[in-house]
Amino acid sequence: MDKVSLKSKLRHKELTLGSWVSLGNPGVVEIMANAGFEWLTIDMEHSAITIREAEELIRVIDLCGVVPLVRLSANDPVQIKRVMDAGAHGMIVPMVNTKSDAERVVEAVYYPPTGRRGVGLARAL
Repeated sequence: MDKVSLKSKLRHKELTLGSWVSLGNPGVVEIMANAGFEWLTIDMEHSAITIREAEELIRVIDLCGVVPLVRLSANDPVQIKRVMDAGAHGMIVPMVNTKSDAERVVEAVYYPPTGRRGVGLARAL
């Protein structure tokens, strides 16, 4: 499933099947990605998964044809751009409680003119 298909299903309130990843082991993630899930969310908020491990897990999930998502540890523009540059198709950002919080996320995710994200040489979509 690709990002567009997942977005379409969510937009149309269709059921999707996914799971959470809290272990930074690529072998476990590969097994999960081949188990029939449409998306897998790498949990960086409540696990010890590092940005380097997340990058590898994103790649494994993506190469298996499953949508890689990431739950961040904070609403941090640096972490957002690093996860997006690693190839995440989307993210869950904790502690978004105000309009200003949401605007900070959008600015970090999108390139100008919509956002402030810079361009780097990575797997980014």
